[in-house]
Amino acid sequence: MLESLEKYKTMKGQNKGNLTETALKRMGRSKRFASIPRYVEALIVADESMAKFHGDDLKHYLLTLMSVAARLYKHPSILNSINIVVVKFMVINEADKGPKVSSNAALTLRNFCTWQKKLNKHNDKHPEYWDTAILFTKQDLCGATTCDTLGMADVGTMCDSKRSCSVIEDDGLPSAFTTAHELGHVFNMPHDNVKACEEVFGKLRDNHMMSPTLIQIDRNNPWSACSAAIITDFLDSGHGDCLLDQPQKSLSLPDMLPGASYSLNRQCELAFGMGSKPCPYMQSCAKLWCTGKARGQLVCQTRHFPWADGTSCGDSKVCVRGACTDKQNATRNRVDGRWGAWGAFGACSRTCGGGVQLAKRDCNNPTPANGGKYCQGVRVKYRSCNLEPCPDTGKSFREEQCEAFNGFSLNTNRLAPSVVWVPKYSGVSPKDKCKLICRANGTGYFYVLAPKVKDGTPCSPDSPAVCVQGKCIRAGCDGKLSSNKKFDKCGVCGGDNRSCRKVSGLFTKPIHGYNFVVMLPVGASNIDIRQRGYKGMVNDDNYLAVKDTRGRYLLNGQYVVSAVERDITVRGGLLRYSGTATAVETLQATKPLKEPLTVEVLSVGKMTPPRVRYSFYIPKENKEERTLKKEGRANAQNSVLVENNKVELKKPPVRAPVSYKWTTGAWEECSVSCGSGLQRRLVQCLDPHGRPAINCDHTQRPNAMRACGDPCPIWNIGEWSHCSKTCGKGFKRRVLRCVTETGLLLPRDHCTGQRKPQELDFCVTKPC
Repeated sequence: MLESLEKYKTMKGQNKGNLTETALKRMGRSKRFASIPRYVEALIVADESMAKFHGDDLKHYLLTLMSVAARLYKHPSILNSINIVVVKFMVINEADKGPKVSSNAALTLRNFCTWQKKLNKHNDKHPEYWDTAILFTKQDLCGATTCDTLGMADVGTMCDSKRSCSVIEDDGLPSAFTTAHELGHVFNMPHDNVKACEEVFGKLRDNHMMSPTLIQIDRNNPWSACSAAIITDFLDSGHGDCLLDQPQKSLSLPDMLPGASYSLNRQCELAFGMGSKPCPYMQSCAKLWCTGKARGQLVCQTRHFPWADGTSCGDSKVCVRGACTDKQNATRNRVDGRWGAWGAFGACSRTCGGGVQLAKRDCNNPTPANGGKYCQGVRVKYRSCNLEPCPDTGKSFREEQCEAFNGFSLNTNRLAPSVVWVPKYSGVSPKDKCKLICRANGTGYFYVLAPKVKDGTPCSPDSPAVCVQGKCIRAGCDGKLSSNKKFDKCGVCGGDNRSCRKVSGLFTKPIHGYNFVVMLPVGASNIDIRQRGYKGMVNDDNYLAVKDTRGRYLLNGQYVVSAVERDITVRGGLLRYSGTATAVETLQATKPLKEPLTVEVLSVGKMTPPRVRYSFYIPKENKEERTLKKEGRANAQNSVLVENNKVELKKPPVRAPVSYKWTTGAWEECSVSCGSGLQRRLVQCLDPHGRPAINCDHTQRPNAMRACGDPCPIWNIGEWSHCSKTCGKGFKRRVLRCVTETGLLLPRDHCTGQRKPQELDFCVTKPC
C-alpha cells in the first residue's frame, strides 16, 4: 500500500476541473489517472426493528441520512467526483422474508450480502441494479470483543456484487456519518491510524471520516489525505468501473438540512429513545446532550456529535457545521472546481532503458465548494525519459526487481532461506501484468512481492507497452510512451520489412519419438509454428517441442507435454505456446531471437501424420557476406587443405577410444504446490563433443524423476472464548491459525485448499 500512497503525498490541493475534449478522448481510451464522475447506485434496506421505531417517517428518515452521506462524498477533500444515489428502497416487515439479523455483526453482514446478491439484477445497465447495498437496523451490533460496533463492511469490495454491502446500527442522525464511514471501507479506505497511512502522511488527526472512532468530524476537511489517496488509487486501478454509468432513475434525496426536518427534541429521541429530551444549559450547536437514565438516576448523555445542520438556534438562525449562523448564510452558492496549472515533471524512474516522469495538477482554481462539481479530466500526465539502452547484463529490468527479494523466504518453510526469485509471466492476467509477481526458482510457488513494478518496466517480454503507476500503457518499440513506432517483420523498430527474408516450410513425415523440424537461428523474428491436429483432432499424439543448443528441452521434453498455455522465456524475448489442448497447436514469438533454438515434433501413439507449418524471418545477407561464404564452401574440401595452389593429402587421424557420459539438467518445479508430487529433469547421453548419443552405460543412468512436495498446511484451532453475554444469546469465537506440519505460522490464504473450521458460534450461558 505504501507505493500506492507515496505518489499522492504532494496532492494537498483539491483535484478538480473542466473536462476538455482531449481529456475525454484519453479517458474513454484508458480512464487512467483521470478524475471521472462516479455514481454509487445504492440499495437501502430497513429491517423490522427500524419499521417499528420510525413508523411512517422511515423512508424520509433514511433518505435524510443518505443525503448527509452524499454531501460528505461531495466534499473536495476526497479528491474525486463521487455521487451517492439511491436506486431502490426496501422495508422488511417480516423477519423470515429478509436476511437473518443478530447481534453478531460479522454474521449479519454475511447473511445480508448473500441475500441482496440474490435480489440484484444481473446487468449493471438495468435501472434497478445497485452497486452497493446498505442494511439499517436497531439491533445492537457486536464485534469480536465488544458491542460498541456501529457498522461493518468488507474493505475494497465496491463493484463486487457478492460483497459490496454494509450493515449500520441506527443511533440517530449521526448514523449518516457511520454510513459514509462504512462506504469508505467498501471504497478500500482503511482507518487513518494504520501503519501504511502514518508512514506516508505522518500521524493523522482523529477527526476525519475514517478515524477508528467517529467522535467529532472536521466538517471543513472531513477526509484525510490518506483516505483521498487510497480511494484515488482504487479508482485509478479500475476497481470502480461499475460506477461509471449514470443512474436511469433514482429516489430524490431531501434538499433540506436534517435539522430543518428533525427538532432538537426529536434528535434526542432518535439517538437515545422515546422520552429523551435535550439537556439544559447546552452551548448552541455544539455537542448534543440528551437526558437518559442510569441506575434509576436522570443523567445527560451524548454521541459526541453536534446539533444537526439546520437546527434552529435563535431568531432567524440555524446551526451549520457546529456553529450558530444567520439563516440567510446557511445556504451558500455552489462553486464548481477548475484545474490549476500543471506542476513540474518529477524525477525519472530509471537511469537508462526508458524511464517515466510524472506531472500533476490540482483542482484548486477555484476549489469546489458547497456541493459544487469536482474537476473532471486527466490529473496526472507522464512522459518518457532516459531512453538510451542499459548495458547488457543478460537480465531484464523485471528480473532485477525480483532478484532484489532473493533470500526473502516470506517466513514459510516451503521456501529455502536462500530462495532465488524469477519473474512469472505465464498465467498472469492482463490486469496484473504491472504487479511484481515472482516465482521461487525451481518451485511452483509464486507471490506478489510488490503491488506495482517500477515505472518503465515492460508489461511483458514481447510487448513494447510499459508500466506506469501500476497500469500498462501503450508505448512504441523505441520505448517512448505514446509513440506509434512498431517492429516490422524483421524485428527492426520502425523498419520497412526490407532487411529480412521469409523462411517457411512443412513437416509431415515423422518416425516414432522426437523429429527434427527446423532450426531457428539467431535473429529469427515473427516466428509462427502451427501443428494442425489430424482431421481436426485435439489429441492426435503429435506435440511441438523446443530445445536449446545444449540439448536441454524448454518445452515438451522427456515425453512429458504441457496441456495448458505457457510462456517460455528465452534470450531475446518470449515464446508463446498454446498448449496441447487445442486442435491447432501454436508456438509464436515476435522479437528477434538472441540464441538458436531447435523445433521438433514428438510423435507417439497411433502415429497419425502431423502437419507442422513454420514460418519466420531472418536478416538478409549483404553481397560481401554471400561472397565470403561461397569462398569458404569452395575451399572446405573434405580431407584436403588448399593453400598457395599446392595440394597435400591429410593423414587420417588416429582414433582414440571414445568415452560417452550421462549428463543431467536442473530439476524442474514440483508438479504440486503441496502434498505428494513429482519432479523431472533432463538426463542425456553425450559424446566427447557434447552431442547427443546412445552409447552410454544404461545401468549407470541417473534418475530422471523423483518424489517431491512439502506437507500441506493445516488449520490450528484455538480454544473457544467466553460467551459475549453473561446471560441470554451471545456469541463466542476461537482463533484459527494456518500452520505447517511443524507448527510454523503461515498467512491464512495458504490454507485456502483446506476446509476452514467455524470461527464464530452462538452461545447461551444461562437464560436472562
